[in-house]
Amino acid sequence: MRPSSAFTIAALLLGAACAPPAEAPATAAATVDTAAAGQGLDDLRSRYIALNNAGDAAGLAALHADSAGVDILGVPRLRGRPAIQAAFAADFAARKFTLTEIMPFSRSIRTDTEGTELGTYHNMFTVSGAGSHEWGRYVGAFRKRADGQWEIAYLMAFADSTRVVR
Repeated sequence: MRPSSAFTIAALLLGAACAPPAEAPATAAATVDTAAAGQGLDDLRSRYIALNNAGDAAGLAALHADSAGVDILGVPRLRGRPAIQAAFAADFAARKFTLTEIMPFSRSIRTDTEGTELGTYHNMFTVSGAGSHEWGRYVGAFRKRADGQWEIAYLMAFADSTRVVR
């Protein structure tokens, strides 16, 4: 082999060794079943509404994760199911709900087990015999439990307006 050929081969081998490695083929992202997750969140919302109108503090607390957080304007921060249940029980002792409407307007399903939602709510209730309406907004973070049921991981809500009906 001539010296110039050996030099050329050595240069090619050195260049190949220094070249960036070929990129591995991209793996396809996991497909998220947004329809199933959305249905799970809709079912959770339906259960929440029914339990709220029934005044069932324990049932509502059970819809939350063990370590859930709830921040509602005018209420101390709630962390964990026992605190959430106690707050609902106190609220139901003061107010009797006759209507609860929860209307999401934005939803993000990130995985088959995680999602967020923004929306509005409207409650009708009585306090000492006087009827009231309350309208507000909420943001929620949700996750799917091992048993397949969705739960509330975090909820923040605040009333925009309240009107007493005489």
